[in-house]
Amino acid sequence: MTEQDLTRKILRNANQQAKELVATAEQHAAEQISAAKAQAEARYNIALEKNQSNLAYRKEQQQRAHEVEQIKAHINAQQDWVDRAFKQARENLIHASDAEIKTIVDTYVKKYAKHGDKILVAKNWAHALPTYPTTDTIQGGIIIDNETYRIELDIDSILTELREPLASTVAEMLGVL
Repeated sequence: MTEQDLTRKILRNANQQAKELVATAEQHAAEQISAAKAQAEARYNIALEKNQSNLAYRKEQQQRAHEVEQIKAHINAQQDWVDRAFKQARENLIHASDAEIKTIVDTYVKKYAKHGDKILVAKNWAHALPTYPTTDTIQGGIIIDNETYRIELDIDSILTELREPLASTVAEMLGVL
């Protein structure tokens, strides 16, 4: 073999090895790129699932908050109607007829007064109960007084006493419950 033949053979072997090295490097790079793409896709899918889960949770929280707001608005509307009804009831008590005033006073005297108690009627109700002594202390209502206690049952305290047990009934009657 001549020098030229030997040189060609060495170059051919070097070329062959270079091609094999390049092919191996390309195959290795393609495997790494494929693995990186798979990892990126897996991370993307995980992030997408997490974000979709977060979005669903936020939507659920917003829905719950909206439902709570609706309940609050409904309760506030009910309360407003009940307040209006009791304001009207207050006006009705202020301007009650003689028969209504007598009924109210009789009811509270039976409920709270004991034998010997002093019963005072508000001056603006005196026309309905002329036999009772009057007082300027309250506007509408009665005072039950003795040595141990004094109960002032003015219009507002009467309505306060009635409001809690009657509020749901009033709301039902008004169609807001």
